[in-house]
Parts: sequence; structure tokens; C-alpha cells
Amino acid sequence: MRLAVSLMCLGLLGVQGVARAQQQPTPAYVPPPVEQTAPVPAPQYVPPPPSQGPVETPGERAERYSRYSRFSSGEGGLLLIFTELIGGAVTGAFYGHSLENRNGAYVGGVVTGLTLGTAAAVYQYYVPVERNEAALSAAGAALGFLAGFGYGTQANLSDKSRAVTALLTTQLGIIGVLAATAPVGDVSDGDTSLVAMSALYAFVLTGLTQATVALANEGKDRINLAPSLVAPLVGMGIGGLLAVPFELRPSRVFKLTALPLGVGAVLLVVGTALADGPAVPLSAMGGVAATFVITLLATADEPNAYPPSHTGRRLRSQRADSFKAMPVPVFMRSGERGDSLTAGPGMMLRF
Repeated sequence: MRLAVSLMCLGLLGVQGVARAQQQPTPAYVPPPVEQTAPVPAPQYVPPPPSQGPVETPGERAERYSRYSRFSSGEGGLLLIFTELIGGAVTGAFYGHSLENRNGAYVGGVVTGLTLGTAAAVYQYYVPVERNEAALSAAGAALGFLAGFGYGTQANLSDKSRAVTALLTTQLGIIGVLAATAPVGDVSDGDTSLVAMSALYAFVLTGLTQATVALANEGKDRINLAPSLVAPLVGMGIGGLLAVPFELRPSRVFKLTALPLGVGAVLLVVGTALADGPAVPLSAMGGVAATFVITLLATADEPNAYPPSHTGRRLRSQRADSFKAMPVPVFMRSGERGDSLTAGPGMMLRF
């Protein structure tokens, strides 16, 4: 019995061994071989064909790319040409008319306008004329013509002398601006606004001063308008000098111009309706001066806070109980019977 069981176990073991021997072993993973690619040849440098035209130097290339356009070196060149054309045509027509020829005005305007316009075109082709610079040149031409023509009229000059004076002062206004701005290039918007404000204030204040003198004399003397007509050109020069040390924002210059002159205009209208005599222009000048000072202080830039961190003790100027002074305009009755109105500068104190 034991022998039979042993034989059966040996038979089973033999069958399992034969089955295992018949099974094929699983092959191990073998990565595919890396394909060897041929190296890519480097691109060969092909020299450019030889130039057929003239060789351009680096300086010429820099000048060509720095120009505003093909016909102008700066942005304001066309405006300068237009200014010279119009100014030359007007002043030349006046001079031609003074010769008492049949076609003198036409010939003088055409010849003078084309001559000055051509000169301006040549100038702006080689020298850059920027936008604000050209605008100031146009303003200088207009104010120069006004000064020369007004002076010649008030001085009773002959037609030929008056035309020559207007031509010279017109060109003086243009050349003066170009000569002053050529070394520094273009002028900032703030400096341009400051020059315009100075010219306008010079005209207004000179006119009010002349009106005060004329009303004080009760119209006995003939009014000479030459100072009022020459004042804007002089004020433009003063504004150019002020633009060197000061740099104001255009918005601030607008406020310094519009608010004081607006107050002066209101006082002039009200004073004309309620009073007469030199008190009217005097009150207008006082209102302009007071409003200008107030606007100048109110639009000043905020000073830097000290201490910067605001961690220390508050300064005396920052306390609510500190002393403060502010200029204000003052209106009061004037005249012998108190039926007039005048204005002047005053001071408001706060403790």
C-alpha cells in the first residue's frame, strides 16, 4: 500500500516537471538600438554682392535716420516756412504799396514772401526747428509786426518808413526766437506758456497804466498807443529770460493767466458801470495783482513732508492752532461821495 502511494506521488511530480520544461522562458526587455544620424553641415557664409552706388559714411547714415522728414530736419519746419511766407507777403505788400506803383503791392508781396520763405526753407532743412520753437517764432513775427506798425503809425512816419519798420521788427521777432533756442533745441511746454503769459500781461498792464494816466488828465493829451503795442514784444523777451531759471507746468501757467485776468476784466466792467475816472483801471490792476499772488500761492507745489515717516512729533506749521496769513482782494467804497468801488490787496490772518 505504501509502495503504491509513493509511486503515485512520483508520477505526479514527473508530470509537473515535464510541463514546466515544455514552457518557454519570457525574454528580457531589450531597448531598440539608437539610429545614428549623419551630422548636419554648418551653413556656409555667402558674401553680399558688391555695392553699385556711392558708399554712405556712418555720419551720413546717422544724419539720414535722425531727420524728421526728407524735406525738414525738425517738426516745426513747415510752420516756420508758412510764417515767413505770410510775414514777407504782408510786409512786402505794404512796402510795395508805399512806392505808389500800379502793381507795387502785388509785386512787393510776392517777391518778399518768396524770398523769405525760401530762406526759411533752406534754414530748416539744415537746422532742426521743433514745434514749440516754430510756434514762438510765429508769435514773435505777429508781435514784431504789431510793434513796428503801431510805432510807425503813432510816430507819424511815412508809408515807406513804416513798412520798413514793420518788416524789420517782424524779422527781429523771428530771428530772435531762433537765435535764443538754437543752442538748446526745442522749448518745453511750460516755457512756451510762460513766454505767452508774459507777453499777454505786458500788454494788459501797459494798457491799464496808459488808461489810468489818460483818465487822470481827463483826456487833455493825445493818447499814444505805441507803448501798449510794443509792450507784448518786450514782454515776450522778459518771459524768455524768466524761462531760464523757472520751470512751470502748463496747467499752472494757465491758472496764473486766466484767473487774474478774469478778475481784472470783471472789475473793469463793474467799475465802468458804477464809477468813472482813474479808479476803474486802478481797481482792475489791483484785482489782477492780488489774484495773481493768491493763485501763485495756491498752485504752488506741495513741499516734502518732514519728517518723511510721520513718526515723530508734529511740526509747528502742521498744528491746527498755528498762525497763518493769506493775501486776499479787498473791495471798498471810494470817491468823495462814496459812490465808487475800488479794489486792492489785503491780508487775512488766522490764529
